[in-house]
Amino acid sequence: MPQLELSSYFSQMFWLLLTFCVLWFIVSVFIMPKLTDITEQRRRKIDEYLQSAEALNAKAQSSLEKYNETISSAEKQAAEEKTKAKEELKASLQKAESDMTAELNKKLADNEFLLATEKNNTLQQIEIIAQDLAYQIVQKLGFSNIKRQDIADVAQKGKVNG
Repeated sequence: MPQLELSSYFSQMFWLLLTFCVLWFIVSVFIMPKLTDITEQRRRKIDEYLQSAEALNAKAQSSLEKYNETISSAEKQAAEEKTKAKEELKASLQKAESDMTAELNKKLADNEFLLATEKNNTLQQIEIIAQDLAYQIVQKLGFSNIKRQDIADVAQKGKVNG
């Protein structure tokens, strides 16, 4: 076996070293720079993607903050408008209630005045009818000397005394 023969050790070592050096030179000059360049490009690309992602993340965070501020502002404005509308409605209702109360009080006073007037008119009519009826009764009983004015005077005295 040639591997075990001592005289071939030197030549085997020479060719091993020569092959190793040639391969090392080929790898270090041709293959390693390409691999290094590819890994560097990938690292730069990844860094660019990370920077782009960070920029997009920052932009998204900014947009989210603006959105939240807008929502918060809109909620505050809606609450203020709701409160304002409630107050306006309450004031409008109070004004309408006071207007209706005043109008109802006026109508009530007018109706009470009309009722008192009608009551007085009705009482006067009743008194006139009662006097006429009393006069007719007195006439039927045969007291022809009593006049309508006498009955009216007696009724007037009753009012003053009663």
